[in-house]
Amino acid sequence: MFAKSDYNQRTIHLLSIAWSPLLIWLRILLLSLHLFLMNLAAVGPLLAIWLDIRSLRRDQPEVARIGRLIGWSSLVAFGLGILLGVAQGGLIWLEGDQAYFTALSYVWDSKVLYGLLEIIFSAVCLIIYVAWWQYGKRTARWQRIVSRLLAILAATNLLYHFPTLFTIVGMMARGEVTVEPPVDSREFRSLLAQSEVIWFTLHFWFASFAVSGLLTGMFCLKRLPAEQRESTAGAAFTIALVATVLQIPVGFMLTTSLNSGQQSRLMGGDPLCTAFFAIGVGMALWLMNLLASLAFFEREAKKAHQAAMVLGGTILLMTAAMLLSRGGV
Repeated sequence: MFAKSDYNQRTIHLLSIAWSPLLIWLRILLLSLHLFLMNLAAVGPLLAIWLDIRSLRRDQPEVARIGRLIGWSSLVAFGLGILLGVAQGGLIWLEGDQAYFTALSYVWDSKVLYGLLEIIFSAVCLIIYVAWWQYGKRTARWQRIVSRLLAILAATNLLYHFPTLFTIVGMMARGEVTVEPPVDSREFRSLLAQSEVIWFTLHFWFASFAVSGLLTGMFCLKRLPAEQRESTAGAAFTIALVATVLQIPVGFMLTTSLNSGQQSRLMGGDPLCTAFFAIGVGMALWLMNLLASLAFFEREAKKAHQAAMVLGGTILLMTAAMLLSRGGV
């Protein structure tokens, strides 16, 4: 019986070794898609509010339709992003990374269970906002204010909880912070002052504006009449451009806040990790060039699609560099 048990354990161990390279690349792909979707879910509602206000001030119902489309797209992205996040957790479990789940258990009562309620709260607020806008009546000023406040709550709730929680859990799993379990809300808030948490959170915020601004501009180019397309799409692309430019100082500060091992792997210690990082920086600069052209000069659907592909490539490469520099945690 013991010999059979030992054989089964060795078999599982060998299978985990064989699967490990595939799992890390699958994690990179799923995490890239997860981050892209959560970027849209986090800031899409804010751009929907901007289009909501713009449509009323300029009496442009076509712009309102784009706003509602962004709102519904954000909601769908939210749901898919959550599913991919769960799938990401499943891949981490298959890799046998117990440290990550141990770190999650430290904050399970104070943050994870609370976070599930926050997810439901954000989804409900966004559903009410978009459904009220599309199917209800908001003729009174207070109705528009209340409905937009719901969208603001949905967005800011996600912007605060999503990047901070998973950055801190990752840092605990890698042993970068010392805590005594269980971690209560007061101790968790004290960890928010860690430089990596601050800079990664800002990085996520600006990435969310870049993703949401670019997609909004693309919808405007495709669906708005010619007399409204230029100004609205140009403003959306400008939002994406400003957010992308701000990623330069934030990305630099984020890199300097990493531990020495991560910095070493990014700066030449791991050739593949360094290559991904360097190419990702180059693609980010290319993205800025494309967004500047879309914002101020040529608002063409072909160029917007090119910018979207470059943005997707940048997210994929930077995600790969991040995971490889962290050893997959």
